Amino acid sequence: MPAFTLRQTRGLAALVAGAAAIAGLAAIPAQAAATPLTEAQAQQIGTDAYVYGIPLIQFTRQSERQTSVTVPDTQSDAPINQLGNARQLDTPSNTVFVQPNNDTLYTMGHLDLSDGALVLHVSAIPDHRYYSFEFLDPYTNVFHYIGTRTTGDGAQTYVITGPKFHGRIPHGLKQIQSKYELAWIVGRTLVYGQSDLPAVHKVQNGYKLLPLSEYLAHGLKWTPPRPKHAVTTPKTVAVPTGLKFFDQLDDALAASPPPARDAAILKELKTVGIGPGLQPSSEHLSAAVVQGLTTAVEDGPATVAALKVKIAGASVLKNNGWFVPPSNIGDYGTDYDLRAVVAINGIAANLPPEAMYIVGVTGSNDQYLNGSNNYVIHFPAGQLPPAKYFWSLTMYNSSFYLVANSINRYEIASHTAGLKYNSDGSLDIYIQHIAPAGHESNWLPAPASGTFEVTLRLYGPGKSALDRTYTYPVINQTN
Repeated sequence: MPAFTLRQTRGLAALVAGAAAIAGLAAIPAQAAATPLTEAQAQQIGTDAYVYGIPLIQFTRQSERQTSVTVPDTQSDAPINQLGNARQLDTPSNTVFVQPNNDTLYTMGHLDLSDGALVLHVSAIPDHRYYSFEFLDPYTNVFHYIGTRTTGDGAQTYVITGPKFHGRIPHGLKQIQSKYELAWIVGRTLVYGQSDLPAVHKVQNGYKLLPLSEYLAHGLKWTPPRPKHAVTTPKTVAVPTGLKFFDQLDDALAASPPPARDAAILKELKTVGIGPGLQPSSEHLSAAVVQGLTTAVEDGPATVAALKVKIAGASVLKNNGWFVPPSNIGDYGTDYDLRAVVAINGIAANLPPEAMYIVGVTGSNDQYLNGSNNYVIHFPAGQLPPAKYFWSLTMYNSSFYLVANSINRYEIASHTAGLKYNSDGSLDIYIQHIAPAGHESNWLPAPASGTFEVTLRLYGPGKSALDRTYTYPVINQTN
């Protein structure tokens, strides 16, 4: 986004209003069969469909990409119904996920429960190390957690069941019920830096996912048969274009029937041949409707970008330049706008009680953060980031990837070795491209130029963060 001054009378408020006008997501009532839709009407309905459907498309895309390997790799990819563990910390060369973190190593599994229940086992976690397993449905809503916050450090074994499961749960195992046959597990295990990787790998080795039938026959010793051809490089999966976008959306809706609360928007989408069991490319739509839908898909990324400005703008103004996510993140209901923005910019967002990601956008001069400037964030004594488990502050460039720098430091965290606090207990973090003389221990390197953002992650957010009473400090420009 171009830099702008927030205190100008035509600043962020005008931009937010413009974003709302660009998005234009007010539903258009279903047209009577005798009244053909115009291209403009079809485009508006297509825009609603894009915003509603992009999370399912991204869920499908993520699954297709990660499960295209035939054996687990070291980047958290794995075949369907298996776990993949990331084994290395992210660097600027990793551009698969936007806003990657160096707080945790990921463990991921894409599930298809139509062939039977699965068993998930977690060995005992030593030294109270933070970990979590987040369960997401195809609509990117979080429906379950296990981990430090919810289930503790002890060894645990679970049976994950789909909507058609009617079997018995073995004695001593706990059931996790999914409303959908398809689900996604996103695991995170705290890592204290490069030297800590062997210890984290040992923890990850204690994570097991296997079919219930194989568990009953062989216990946790069962391992998947080795394929004849090992594929360890996942394929590239693009977001479909044109009517193919809506065809894939219809397939996803048929595979994972939408909840009753979506009835109103589904009625609207049906007027242009979009919905479970439909296929716009074969619905004999008029040329005007086809063109309107095609344009909606072409403009889809810009539409979601405008929604991001609309949603974030008021929060940035209110919170000293920081975007504080809404409380319904991860459990969206009918907030399709927020769900779409998160699906594009940070899919698999946690529920706030588990973790909150607060994004620093502007500095004390009320302009976007820029690498040509120097900044300091001052956390007063008693006002350190409120997190039960740990916090971190990560640097991202304008494309939301890590920033290369001379000391290979991409974040500062509560457990960063050598971090120095002031004599009164307060903390200063220096954000700039050139090392700050005398403050190298608290230096978070920024790009040499161009806009950037910083993300403050709170794992186990405190009450003041959850109830939105915590005051996020101004990012002070010092030059």
